[in-house]
Amino acid sequence: MGWIRTMAGVGALLLLAGCGRWFADRSPAVLRPADVKQVTLEVIARGNTCEPAVMAVDRDGRAVLITFQVTSVGKEHVFLVPELSVRRRIPADNRLDIQVLADRSGIYEYACNSQPFIGPFVATGKLAIK
Repeated sequence: MGWIRTMAGVGALLLLAGCGRWFADRSPAVLRPADVKQVTLEVIARGNTCEPAVMAVDRDGRAVLITFQVTSVGKEHVFLVPELSVRRRIPADNRLDIQVLADRSGIYEYACNSQPFIGPFVATGKLAIK
């Protein structure tokens, strides 16, 4: 019976250790090209939503350095832009600046979620980079 508890404990430890990489904060390292365009976007995380729900950036045919200024209202939130490798926790009632270098056009989903373990986003916003 003791070996069952030991195996269950080892399994739980491995599960928790493996999940850390899925839920760890991350954002890509930013190396600035000389001709980079810089844009700042303000985001408010409230409940399980981001405000505004739609944002647009014109990169003028070159790379753009986007600084997301994310403010978490009322509770801790996780700001996510999966296709740009961004996942950052913002403590309750704080603001965090998150920089991302975008060198390609596209429409990217982003989310502000107070429950980081939920796979599909409860509510998402759209970021259009052209």
